[in-house]
Amino acid sequence: MRSTSLALLLSLTAIGAVAETMKFADSEQGAAFDKCIKIEDFTTKTLDDEVEVVARDEGGCCPDGYAPGAKHYNNYVGAQVICGFKDDGSVALSTGSSNGKKTCTYNGCYVYKQGLPCKDDTKQLLNGCCAKEADCKNNACNFQDECLSYAYNFKTVYGNQVNYCLSYAKKYKMENTAEKTDDVKEGKLVVENLYTYTSCAGGSAGGGSAPAPAPTTSNAVRSAAWLIGILGIVGIVMA
Repeated sequence: MRSTSLALLLSLTAIGAVAETMKFADSEQGAAFDKCIKIEDFTTKTLDDEVEVVARDEGGCCPDGYAPGAKHYNNYVGAQVICGFKDDGSVALSTGSSNGKKTCTYNGCYVYKQGLPCKDDTKQLLNGCCAKEADCKNNACNFQDECLSYAYNFKTVYGNQVNYCLSYAKKYKMENTAEKTDDVKEGKLVVENLYTYTSCAGGSAGGGSAPAPAPTTSNAVRSAAWLIGILGIVGIVMA
């Protein structure tokens, strides 16, 4: 029994099916992402939630039930993990199947943390929506009033449907740089260069380091005493 369990574990490891958990809030903004997210987590969880991720298979595809993120929709802010970025700045993503073998080219996938607030005091989901599938009809996806949205979906190479949303501010214009070649630099997505309609306000990237606490009274007193002592020594030397 023990040898059988070990063999199964090694087999799963070989095909990249061993799951890990992570929080995208802990990822750096614009960080490259080369794994696959459990679709259920992608469409129901936020930046601050733990999600299940696995490695891609040898054909570059995500396993059944998983997705690499959502393809970047030009000119719009979308999901919080977006894919398709090529070296020349264009965006493309392709999947195929031949003789039972599946192949996928997702190109560059990156973390695009937004953490927008939703109407019911919840946070935006990883797929860019503010509502789960059942509550996201006719583009009414529970965003706040000054934030407009569209609801879309795509199919993975295994036929899994993945829902995602685009969002933009009610008062909008085109923002950032129209030049596509500056969107990715040194292996990271430069989100402030993405040419998109004005993003919705009030977002929070989640996680990250907390600001340093203010010094306590005792720390401040000790610092003042130290400074007075130094000044006293300087005064004696100058005298």
